[in-house]
Amino acid sequence: MTTLALLASLATLGYSAFYILNCAFNPWGVCKRPRCRGGRVYSRIFTKTFRECPRCNGTGRRVRIGRRIYEYLRSEHKAGTR
Repeated sequence: MTTLALLASLATLGYSAFYILNCAFNPWGVCKRPRCRGGRVYSRIFTKTFRECPRCNGTGRRVRIGRRIYEYLRSEHKAGTR
């Protein structure tokens, strides 16, 4: 049982390290809005009409949550050490 717990904790630690590195080197992810395709939100009725996606501002990319947390913690640390 202890080897299973060790394996699970190592897998969790490995995934966390991978996600942190991914947020550091590639802070942009794909927009997760259901109807957003390449930054455009298409109408359900008129399939050829579209508008810019408000979540990603028409880019099709968004900032990852881990990067947002990092930026928040960095700004709090910077504001606290003035």
